[in-house]
Amino acid sequence: MPPTRTLFFYQSDNLSTVKTGEESRGIFRGVANIAHAELHTDNAQSALLATDDKGSVLQVQSNEGGKSDTDQP
Repeated sequence: MPPTRTLFFYQSDNLSTVKTGEESRGIFRGVANIAHAELHTDNAQSALLATDDKGSVLQVQSNEGGKSDTDQP
């Protein structure tokens, strides 16, 4: 089986989409640059991203209410 590639797409210097294999993650920014992400797989999911002033994701809140911390420096 060939290795899975990850593709990154940007819009105006901001990450907008990440595709890994069959999964696609769309990242949308609204007022005050608040980020929201959607994961597109067989089961549609969405999550709210807590970001710092540089746009780095600090924490993820899924629509099921569970939290998933990202890697911390």
